[in-house]
Amino acid sequence: MSQRFRALLDLCKRRGFLYQSAEIYGGLRGAYDYGPLGVELKKNILNSWWRRNVYYRDDVVGLDTSIITPHPVLKASGHVDEFTDLLVDCTLTKERFRPDKAPSLTFLPKNKNDISCASGRIPIIAPDKNTAKAWLFNIQERLVPGVVATTEGRTIFLHVNQYIQPNGNEVGRINFETETGTFAIDYHGYVEPNTNSPFLTDSRPFNLMFKTFLDPIDPIERVIQTTTQHKADSKHTVRQEVDEVLRPSTVYLRPETAQGVFINFEQVSRTMKRKPPFGIAQVGKSFRNEIRLEHGIFRTPEFEQLELEYFVAPWESKHWFSYWRQERFKWWLEHACHPENFRQRDHAGNELAHYATGCTDVEYLYPWGWGEVEGVAHRGDYDLQQHMNNSHANFEIVEEQPPSAADTDKALDPKDKTVRYVPHVVESSCGLNRAMLAYLCDAFHQVEDESGNKKMPRNILKLHPRLAPIKCAVMPLTGKPEFMPLTQKVAKSLRRQGWYTVVEDQKLKIGKRYYRHDEIGTPWCVTVDYQSLDDDTVTIRERDTGAQQRLPWREVQHWIRDRLMEGEDNDL
Repeated sequence: MSQRFRALLDLCKRRGFLYQSAEIYGGLRGAYDYGPLGVELKKNILNSWWRRNVYYRDDVVGLDTSIITPHPVLKASGHVDEFTDLLVDCTLTKERFRPDKAPSLTFLPKNKNDISCASGRIPIIAPDKNTAKAWLFNIQERLVPGVVATTEGRTIFLHVNQYIQPNGNEVGRINFETETGTFAIDYHGYVEPNTNSPFLTDSRPFNLMFKTFLDPIDPIERVIQTTTQHKADSKHTVRQEVDEVLRPSTVYLRPETAQGVFINFEQVSRTMKRKPPFGIAQVGKSFRNEIRLEHGIFRTPEFEQLELEYFVAPWESKHWFSYWRQERFKWWLEHACHPENFRQRDHAGNELAHYATGCTDVEYLYPWGWGEVEGVAHRGDYDLQQHMNNSHANFEIVEEQPPSAADTDKALDPKDKTVRYVPHVVESSCGLNRAMLAYLCDAFHQVEDESGNKKMPRNILKLHPRLAPIKCAVMPLTGKPEFMPLTQKVAKSLRRQGWYTVVEDQKLKIGKRYYRHDEIGTPWCVTVDYQSLDDDTVTIRERDTGAQQRLPWREVQHWIRDRLMEGEDNDL
């Protein structure tokens, strides 16, 4: 973890953006609570997205569907069978990981000048000396009986006679040197990421959905009963029987918000009198049993999505896919302090999800590298067709003399005056948690304070004003009572605009109060001073430049509104 990213996470905890969930009980891995400033930042990102994609358009409506999703919905969508990651267990460390994200073996050849040397040592790094001692015993007694090994501190060195790397479809081999000869294991090109351990199980699929049950009868009791009744059968048969008994009560926490939109397509289309092209937007929480939790809120089992499913005629799908790729990228750049740290990346064929015919990611350059913040996908008619095939729903659209535009796909352009079709879907799926982290990283700056102390730089969050948690802080110059009536008047006038406004009346020097709000991203500070009492003017200070100007206090709300709206209506 970089020092800069560590400083940002410290700021988030110290100033009320993020807290470790259940911290007083030791915390929960991958779970975070959003503090007073974090919830405001998240809400402002969500509101900006909703305004741009729903309120500023006449072809998108909103929807809010259930988190609890019945088994048939996700069976039809393919999630029950295909929403999996291949996982591997390390038989030494008991860690579970994805092989496609794991590093290759670190091998120390006996002849350092000859990289092709097949003999040498494999270092295995334990967290401490006691663990290294226990692991060495386990290796020599169970995993590689009698292997020749040495230890240095918390590192175990296993001696190898021959190391053969995988070649195409051929599995590699590691031949360990033992007291009685050699002992070989297969090597598939990866090791346990944290320790360099090559002692792994075969990879197997692991479904990422959280499963639960809606039933007044205890599902564990049903498992016990079924297992007892079939105890003479094979493990596979017993598992099938258990699944069959539990299926009527099986439900899932949704892995994406999209399926709720698809199964409501006909109802929304009918009640809102819509036909393609039109979109349905939804925001809400989704859940995935992620094994690899990392980088704070970047990858967590519980996350929020901002999703837009845009339904189009098949012959117009390429046009709309291109349109939404551009439209969504503009939104990201509009709020960025450093737009050069955002990019678009098209998926290669082997990266596409099972339902997609094309996909473009919006990525941000996080401190650890490029990471996805949004995907724009051409899902074709896969989802609607699947739900039609597995239910009694009919999602077909009938159009009379559909228009033919210059940029339609001529191969799919209908020739008849009346045409029936199942709409294709262009999806924009944005991670709200990742968006928040990206904009925090983008806005985080460290500068020398006025004393010139380079070891203790001053933090500034240069968040876009529309995203900033607190829009304005109103400050009396001193703590004298005569300043408070006007201070409260100014604050009240701003709060009535729907802006989160605070009164900063702590007994600190005005400069320190400015710096406090620079650190949490407040774009403007209004100061009520002695002149204010004479002529009803106040001083307003800008966060990014430090520039100050005086204006009548009744004009502050108009001055701020003008700056909040700057750029938002460009291209609309």
